[in-house]
Amino acid sequence: MNEQSGIVIAIVIGVILVIGILLLVIPEPAERAVIATERLDVAVLAFRNSSSWRGAEETLRGRVESRLVGEPGINVFSRAQLDALLMERALGTSGIIDATTAVEIGTLTGVSKLVTGTVYAVDTLSEPTTLCVRWQDGVCAEAVAAEKYSVRVLAQVEVIDARTGRIEQSTDTTGSSETTLRQGVSFGSFDSLIVSAADEISDQVASHLTSTYTRELRYGLYESVKTKGGGYVGKNETVRFSASDDAQLIVHFVRVRNGDSFDIQWIDPSGNVLDQTQDVVSNGEWQLYTWDLAGRAPGRYHVTGSIAGSPAFDAPFTVGP
Repeated sequence: MNEQSGIVIAIVIGVILVIGILLLVIPEPAERAVIATERLDVAVLAFRNSSSWRGAEETLRGRVESRLVGEPGINVFSRAQLDALLMERALGTSGIIDATTAVEIGTLTGVSKLVTGTVYAVDTLSEPTTLCVRWQDGVCAEAVAAEKYSVRVLAQVEVIDARTGRIEQSTDTTGSSETTLRQGVSFGSFDSLIVSAADEISDQVASHLTSTYTRELRYGLYESVKTKGGGYVGKNETVRFSASDDAQLIVHFVRVRNGDSFDIQWIDPSGNVLDQTQDVVSNGEWQLYTWDLAGRAPGRYHVTGSIAGSPAFDAPFTVGP
């Protein structure tokens, strides 16, 4: 087999693999809901630093706060306001707080969760390596001497209930980052790598918080639905139906706890609950809820969903003649 034939075979195999993946992937419904099953107003306190790298604790605190600000379902109390308030009330700002102080901070700020922790190691390393500067047919054709710089940040992150002072989560986390530079190219400092490693830790913190205190689901109303794999694919997403149609509601439980309750209500234009479905769902599960519109009076209806007792969505739709 010559080289050209090998390339053709590789392309064919690649196309087959892509088609196979596409056949397995189930597209998500259009609408997304992230639900806090308990109040998630968060304050990020100062972190402690047991490492030899000065300022690592403030870097981690800042990256955690920035990450949580962009997380759906989480409200973050301003760090500037928090620090000013703690100084005014002569409360600890070092990240070392007892249960009584935690409750006092919660009372003053109205937050429900406090996030703090310790950076206990920052490991930096530089070592000689090579860097490919020219590739040919997927193979390195020319390499030069280089230096690899890497950082590993080890930290412990705590989540404290500001209403009770109890530590609800204490998690050991690690973030790492590296870069490789051609020898002779100036390397500024490890600070930028520490920021990247702190970003990796902040992603883990956000994941822990959302998985513990929030649920996520996707949903949509469709004219018709077909099954695919273990889920459903909707056709013609719509908010307008005729009285001869069925309203088809697809729900994908992206992140829930196994055994969570899920309630569906179909509500008429006057606000009366016409039908209700009570379900128990599992993480990753797909469900299809169908409502017969035959004989329904024209008007604006709603379908609502609640997960673990918390409202998840309210989807309005119109029924015509």
